[in-house]
Amino acid sequence: MKELYIYCAGGFGKEVMDVARRLNVSKPKWSDIHFLDDISLESSKYGAKVYKLDDLLHSGAMSRGEVVIANGEPVVRENLSNRLAANGVSMGVVVDVSTLVADTAILEPGVVVTPLCSISSDARLKRNASVNTMSIVGHDVEIGENSVISSMVNIGGACKIGKNCYIGMGALIKESIVIGDNVIIGMGSVIYNDIPNDVIALGNPARPMRPNTDKKVFK
Repeated sequence: MKELYIYCAGGFGKEVMDVARRLNVSKPKWSDIHFLDDISLESSKYGAKVYKLDDLLHSGAMSRGEVVIANGEPVVRENLSNRLAANGVSMGVVVDVSTLVADTAILEPGVVVTPLCSISSDARLKRNASVNTMSIVGHDVEIGENSVISSMVNIGGACKIGKNCYIGMGALIKESIVIGDNVIIGMGSVIYNDIPNDVIALGNPARPMRPNTDKKVFK
């Protein structure tokens, strides 16, 4: 069995640790679960050991492990994913036992889905995407690489969300909507129309408010 490393030991990291532990009790998948954090000064946190990627690469331990990223910033997710890929590190998939995933849904490496979500028929969550608590991903939805879907988001059928997007808490997205790359959708927004690349959009109906120049959600 491989070991699982949760990259980033912050608040979201603890949530993902809870998900992974529940999953491992329900159906043993990993021999152990750790944190991976390059800036933490702690050697252990939340009942798990904390490692740095360079140390594991030098020791060869990463050949026996796989990683998921627990960071809510799409640009950080992208950077960490690229670093893992450059070093040949495998990415795993972590889905809470309470989440419903259709047999026809595709979850690519690196995907994280937290409790009480629904991933519907023929949905596709691309590499390193994250879907948070109580969100609904409708049929034939595509969520791009490194994108983050916050809690209680409802995405109607056949929508396409680009790479490196952040969809804020409680957003509602009408069916067949296309959201471009590098988009931030404000929490509680209602999206009736397509959203172009590289913008911050919010409101009801949501509309682009300004360019997403610095590509940071949390400032």
